[in-house]
Amino acid sequence: MPREYQPPTLDILQWVTRHVHPRARATAVTPLFGGITADMDRITVDSPAGLKDVVLRRWRGEDWTHGLVTREAAGLAAIRGHGVPAPELIAMDEDGSETGVRCILTSALAGQPDLAPADMRSWLSQLAITQVAIHAVPSHPQAHFNGWYDDRAPLDWLADPGLRNAAREAASAPPVTESVLVHGDYQHFNVLWRDGRLSGVVDWPNAATGNRGSDVGHCRLNLAVLFNADTAAEYLALYEQFARTRIDRHADLRALLRFDLEWQRFIPRQVAGRAPLDLPGMPGRVAAAVRDALDGIG
Repeated sequence: MPREYQPPTLDILQWVTRHVHPRARATAVTPLFGGITADMDRITVDSPAGLKDVVLRRWRGEDWTHGLVTREAAGLAAIRGHGVPAPELIAMDEDGSETGVRCILTSALAGQPDLAPADMRSWLSQLAITQVAIHAVPSHPQAHFNGWYDDRAPLDWLADPGLRNAAREAASAPPVTESVLVHGDYQHFNVLWRDGRLSGVVDWPNAATGNRGSDVGHCRLNLAVLFNADTAAEYLALYEQFARTRIDRHADLRALLRFDLEWQRFIPRQVAGRAPLDLPGMPGRVAAAVRDALDGIG
């Protein structure tokens, strides 16, 4: 959940520089926007090898963060050499024994999130092609993940009781057994762009082996939240075109049903003023995407 940013301590910065070069020093620390569960910084390090930018992600020790560092490291290891633009692992402190916090240090990538694309079709196509490439990676982490859907969630944000009941019934279908590499949080807040081209995919602590429908559905949920149901539907069509396969539509629906009104609180922090944001219309846009998903199942 959203938290107040805390800058890295001197001990943490010394850990960072030590892993970059024995005679390095940090010259700049820039907080990165959009972090919900962790503090993130872009750190410029000066050493005899020259200036280098790295990215530090820090979790503050809550029990639920256990294992996230090793999952991110495993995900980055799995995709290396497979054409997916992603950071390289430099160092990690899985239990906080070295720095006092669970943290991971990676290379920095060029680019910024683009939340108001000038060419939506190109933007969606590149987003879909890259997710297809992730799902095609042959090596998979040991962790398994098929989304955050909770069948006990009340779904009160779906104002139409008939739609709510139909969605819940369809979501109860047994999941399709599928094992691909999933990013776990693939969506536009975790993708970087430079000069209209996708330059990187970041934020890999939820990387695992799972169902591609869950991963695609999560991206579609975020597209509906920020844009509309038509954009989410276009993304699904592009993904299936490039992947040459039909995703598990029940898994896709379950991902859409992960929405709740709490999103109206944390999405503004992720957007951080970089795109127009219609908060009151958010539940209606996701409901329209749910309706489309149900039509696709039927």
